[in-house]
Amino acid sequence: MTAADHMMEVTAYCNCGKCCSWEHGVVVSPSHYLALALNTFPPVRVKRRRPNPYQDKAKQKTFVFDKYWTGTTLKGCVYEGKTANGEMPRQSRPGPLHPRSLRKPVRLALRLALAPWHLCGRTGTIAADLDLYPFGTRMHVPGYGWGVVADCGSAIKGPQRLDLYFNSHAEALQWGRRR
Repeated sequence: MTAADHMMEVTAYCNCGKCCSWEHGVVVSPSHYLALALNTFPPVRVKRRRPNPYQDKAKQKTFVFDKYWTGTTLKGCVYEGKTANGEMPRQSRPGPLHPRSLRKPVRLALRLALAPWHLCGRTGTIAADLDLYPFGTRMHVPGYGWGVVADCGSAIKGPQRLDLYFNSHAEALQWGRRR
């Protein structure tokens, strides 16, 4: 299979409540939780808990203080922060000889001294339309690096839309939306 260049609209997301639609909550009964949302009035509300229909009941864990989905079909289910294929998302990291790494020699020296396994590059998590790009599809996005399709989203439809995972909300905002 040959590589091809395509013009795409690429947005960024992270694991925060704004990007992934979750809120903190405290369990008050087996079927309800107390939602803690400081940006709404009233800041505390009682909401309904639901089991995740896509997961085994034996694997579902209950903690007193947890995160819950708010804006998806999983509303009220515990938010675990995993991708659609069940893995934890990760940000792309360039290898030691990449120009982005060479521009920051102090960081490169720290990676060598403190965590030599970080010298290896790492593929990031990409969310795409699974009808067009199945799980495991490798892509290179200029400015981000190599990534693997491991997630999907309700707003990601069509061949020209991708979402890239970033470790922090600030990095995701800095990336923004690019073509």
